[in-house]
Amino acid sequence: MSIADIYYNSSREQRKAMGQNRRFAHERNCVRASRPVGGRAIWLDLFRRWPSFKRVVTIAGDMAAAPSQSLPKQCDNWGDLKAAYGFLNNPKTTPDQIQSAHRRLVRQACRSHPLVLAIQDTTELDFTGRWAVEGLGPIGDGRGRGLLQHSTLAVLPDGSVLGTLYQIFKTRVPVPERETRNQRRARPTESDFWHESVEAIGGIGSDTRLVHVVDRGGDDFPFMVSCVNHAVGFLARAQHDRCLNGNTDKLWSYMDRQPVAGYRDIPVPARKGQPARVARLTVRSAPVQLEPPKGDPRFKEPLPVWAVQVIEENPPDEVKAIEWMLLTSEAVNDFEDACQRVDWYSRRWVIEEWHKAEKTGCRLEASQLKDAKAIKCLASFVAVVAVRMIQLRDLAQMATDPPTEDPQSPAHRPEALQAVVPRCWLIAVAHLAKCSPEALTPRVFWLTIAKRGGFIGRKSDGRPGWLTIWRGWYDVMMMVQGIEMCNAPSGRETYG
Repeated sequence: MSIADIYYNSSREQRKAMGQNRRFAHERNCVRASRPVGGRAIWLDLFRRWPSFKRVVTIAGDMAAAPSQSLPKQCDNWGDLKAAYGFLNNPKTTPDQIQSAHRRLVRQACRSHPLVLAIQDTTELDFTGRWAVEGLGPIGDGRGRGLLQHSTLAVLPDGSVLGTLYQIFKTRVPVPERETRNQRRARPTESDFWHESVEAIGGIGSDTRLVHVVDRGGDDFPFMVSCVNHAVGFLARAQHDRCLNGNTDKLWSYMDRQPVAGYRDIPVPARKGQPARVARLTVRSAPVQLEPPKGDPRFKEPLPVWAVQVIEENPPDEVKAIEWMLLTSEAVNDFEDACQRVDWYSRRWVIEEWHKAEKTGCRLEASQLKDAKAIKCLASFVAVVAVRMIQLRDLAQMATDPPTEDPQSPAHRPEALQAVVPRCWLIAVAHLAKCSPEALTPRVFWLTIAKRGGFIGRKSDGRPGWLTIWRGWYDVMMMVQGIEMCNAPSGRETYG
C-alpha cells in the first residue's frame, strides 16, 4: 500500500507533486502499484534491460507486507524464496541498482519543495557472533563484526521523510601502526563518507535548495568545501575547536564573547531516567572564517561560514546541558535565522528513528544471509521499507494529534476517509471502533489502528510511535484479507 494514498487532507495536485499514487491497495505485492517504494518507476530504470527486474518488485512487495518477518516467512513459497536468495547473491546485483528507481522518485519529490534537508548519518550493522558470514569487518571497539552503513535521507523542514537519496556500505579498515599523515590521507576513512555522498547526490534543481545536515562526525573541511563546490548548503555540528579569522581566534572562545541574540525554548523528549522537559537555550550567532587544515595541500583558502551557538544555561540537576555549536553555509542575519538553523538541526533525529525502524522494525541484523554482499543488497531493500514505516507513523500522528474545533477539518470528515479507503478497511476498523463505517472519521480510523497496536491514548501519553502503528496496521490488514476471502465469489480463491 502507498502510504500517501490516504493523505486525506492533501489535494490531488499536492499528491501528484509529491509523487504519490492515489490508489489504495494492500496486496502482498503492494509495491507493484506503490510509487513511493518505486515499483512503477522500475519499468523505466536500468532493470528494464535485466531479466530479473521483476524480482525487485516481488521482493520489495513481500518485505513491505511483513517487514518484521524473516525472508522465508515473507516469501509465499519455496520458488520465490529461492529466487530471492539467488537475486541477493547475484554478483551483478548492486544496492545502487536496487534503489535507483526509489531515488529517482525521491529527487522528483524534492523538486516540488523550495527547501529540502539531506540528513546524513553512519550506523553500524552488527553481526557479531556470525562467523560464517564472509566479508565483514571490525565494528565498535574492534571486537565486533559487521558493516558500516552511511545513509542520506531527504527530509522536509517540518520533519516529513521523502525517502533515501544515497547510501554507502563499507567495511571498516583497521588503522595500521605508526601510520603517517600522508598514509592516512591516502587510506579510505569513514570521514570520506560525508563528501562522497555530497558528490554522488549533487544538486536537485535550480528551484530547490538542498542543505546537508550532519552531526559531529561530519565536521570535516572536505565535506564543507564539497558542498560549496556543488552549490548546495550544509549545516554541521562542530566537533573541532577550529582556528578562525587568520588564526587569531578559536571557535568556542570566539562565540562565547558574542552578544546574546535571544532565547529559545525547545521540547526535550524523555530519556531513560530523565523525564521530558522544555529546555531554555541561549542563542548566539556570528559570521566566521574557518582556516584550512594545516599541512593539507588540498586546501589553502579560508572558508566563510556562519556559526550558531546554543547553550542550556540552567539544566536540571544531574542532567547534561544541551550545547550545540553549528556551522552553516546559510546566512544568519538575525535571531529568527538562527532559530531556523537550530530547528533544521533538530530534524536530524529523524534518521535515528529510521535506523531503529531498519534494525528493530525490519530486523535487518537478524538476517541469516552468509555473505556481506548479499546483506548489503538486502539492506538496500530494508532502507526503503523503513521509509514506508516512518511515513506511516507520521500520517497516523498527524491524524491522532489533539483535534481541532473546526468541524470542517479533514480529520472530522467521514467522506474524506471514504474517498480513499476501500470498503473492506472501513468495515474492519469500524467494527473495532464500534461505530458504523459511514460515521468513521480519519481521526478515529488511525486512533483505532494505533490502539490495536498497543497505544493506550491517555492524556499523558505521547504520540503513537512507528512500531505501535505498524503492529496495529498489520493486524487490521490480516482482518481485511480474511474479509476479502469470505466475500470472494464461489469457486474463486484470493490470497493477500
